[in-house]
Amino acid sequence: MLGLPAPPARIEGFDISNISGTFAVASVVSFQSGRPDRGHYRRFRMKTVVGQDDFACMAEAVRRRYSRLLQEQTAAESMPEGTVGDQPTALPDLILIDGGRGQLNMAVGELKKLGLERIPVIGLAKEFEEIYRPGEASPLRLGLDSPAVKLLQRVRDESHRVANSYNAQLRIKKISESILDDFPGIGTARKAALLKKFGSVQRLRLATVEEIAEVPGFGGKAAAELKAFLLARQA
Repeated sequence: MLGLPAPPARIEGFDISNISGTFAVASVVSFQSGRPDRGHYRRFRMKTVVGQDDFACMAEAVRRRYSRLLQEQTAAESMPEGTVGDQPTALPDLILIDGGRGQLNMAVGELKKLGLERIPVIGLAKEFEEIYRPGEASPLRLGLDSPAVKLLQRVRDESHRVANSYNAQLRIKKISESILDDFPGIGTARKAALLKKFGSVQRLRLATVEEIAEVPGFGGKAAAELKAFLLARQA
């Protein structure tokens, strides 16, 4: 139906998630022979996009994903013959973009810059599950009962789930970390030291006073006060 040279054994799907331009993230999911290949899932927090711009986010995600894969392939090719190492991730047989013409065009542009325009790429728009193809003026409508559409929906929905889950994770972490801002005299350096040692406020809550006291900038008294502060906020 898509005019591919062969059935797409590996399909990679992209989606973007942000709330009012905050915590903009992208997900890449991989399906092998129609099944999720979670070992090759990737998540990206946007580095170059300011504000709410799904098109720019999609471009950055595609660029970072396949720049990395190309680097892995180049590194593998330059290794001496007979060297045993991790095999680079194979390029996909089909790329699925969550969105319509705009998102698709951004992905196509980035793939062309990387010399990967040979990889088939399509966009799947949610409302009518229309399939957008590069160079085709009209989207393809196969119908909601089409097995091909159902497969594409699975890839799209999984990329949507992963992106939204990552966005929510970052927001929850930010809200938790902001609790420390209310601790008197915490300061940026001491807050950073706590998070570096414990990783999150949730793990910090489980720490003993003695463990907190090991953090630079905290003595026994400050550690005890912080522990009491966190316990009070947990109640």
